[in-house]
Amino acid sequence: MVTASKQPNEKTVAKNTISQAELRKMNPVQRARCLAYEQPKKEVATSLVLTNSRIREHTLKCLQETPQTMRDPEQEKQAKVVGQLKAAEARNRIRLMRFRFQCMRAQELNNLISCQPTARDAIRLEALLPRRPITVSPQVSLDRFQQERVEILLEDDRELLISRIH
Repeated sequence: MVTASKQPNEKTVAKNTISQAELRKMNPVQRARCLAYEQPKKEVATSLVLTNSRIREHTLKCLQETPQTMRDPEQEKQAKVVGQLKAAEARNRIRLMRFRFQCMRAQELNNLISCQPTARDAIRLEALLPRRPITVSPQVSLDRFQQERVEILLEDDRELLISRIH
């Protein structure tokens, strides 16, 4: 059985064997490793204790200052409605942003296709690009008078208003 022995050039670092001069010669990583396991100095230890006590006092003070008030049901209901409205507005903003992005993307793809030098290149590019079908919104672009005229024409069963024969 082979036992592991310490190599002669391996440094063993103990708390009492390192002097200040050797610490100054070490690079920062080695120095931090050596000093990590030492007890802090007296001034540092007292400042740590004072700081921790101040933090505990501050947290207790903050907990005591915040009153645990009970809301009436009407205020809770109103807060819930306000939260729902804010969530709906955020969903609507995201939906509009997605819609704008899709429209700009479709316009850009159409522009790329139309700017091709030949029809063959345009068809090839159109076949290779993933396109979404352009959906026309069902909004009516007629004003009030045009809508009334269309309704009158649709109600004309005997086609008296559109017949050109006299």
